Amino acid sequence: MGSLLNLIQNENMKIYRRMRSWILVIIMVGIVILTGTLMKTHQAPIPANWKSSLTISDQSLKNAVTSPNMPARVKSTLELTLKKNEYAIAHNIAPSATTAWGFATTIEQRAIGVLISVFVAIVAGDIVAGEFSTGTIKLLLTRPQSRGRILLSKYIATLLFSLFLIAVTMVASLVVGGILFGFGGVDQPYLYQAASGAIQQVNMVAYLFINYGYNSITMIMIATIAFMISTIFRSSAVAIAISILSLFIGNTLVFVLSSYSWDRYILFANTDLSQYQFGTPVLSGMTLGFSITMLFLYFVVMNALSWYLFRKRDVSLT
Repeated sequence: MGSLLNLIQNENMKIYRRMRSWILVIIMVGIVILTGTLMKTHQAPIPANWKSSLTISDQSLKNAVTSPNMPARVKSTLELTLKKNEYAIAHNIAPSATTAWGFATTIEQRAIGVLISVFVAIVAGDIVAGEFSTGTIKLLLTRPQSRGRILLSKYIATLLFSLFLIAVTMVASLVVGGILFGFGGVDQPYLYQAASGAIQQVNMVAYLFINYGYNSITMIMIATIAFMISTIFRSSAVAIAISILSLFIGNTLVFVLSSYSWDRYILFANTDLSQYQFGTPVLSGMTLGFSITMLFLYFVVMNALSWYLFRKRDVSLT
């Protein structure tokens, strides 16, 4: 166990000593600050007669929804907004000014899904392939450690960096949000559409932490995909490019092939487990148990493939 911990520590040092890793962190923090500044400067005041304002807004939404040229995805978004407004009026939930918690929720919804996925793919796609690109794999394999332990240490270091990025995003969004908007509104509700189609509410702080937990699972799967690709290719540039490309193609495939029953078996249809608590499944007929099973199977297969390829790859140590 001690030797494995030393290998993990060594891989962590490689990641955090590289300027690229910290540039990714700086970019993420910079986006949080920029988003907060824009929200602060463009924040509209809450009208005293907010129910009347929502009622007028709802009428405009109803007119837009009934438009024959309205795209289905846009129509669905407008209908959800309409349901939330009607729920707020019926339950006397007045719009609240943005707080640190609400701002962190906004960042989580916008940053986690795309930017962190790309950043994780960059690091994970390079961690094995980069050793072959630079030739340092020869020095690594001359150590008295099995290939399995070397690969495991790289994988664990990749997961730790993924969780580190998520933690940095969360802390930065709460700090920036607190400075710009204050830390009040702890009891502020978050409205969402449940799987049944009904609008429900949950405490904003609880929603924030629960959703970050769900997104951590998503990041683990994305890191595993990129890590597997990194073990396949000897070029880090190729591995990173294919890892990032797979993220965008995967989600697109789920949407394009949604009319086929087997589409539910695609990995990217199952990575977001929050769809079962704070929304509706992306494909009909899917359940939480089904998605967990699919994620487990993909996780085992991808790691087994990475282990097999790395063990069998021919490396000349001369």
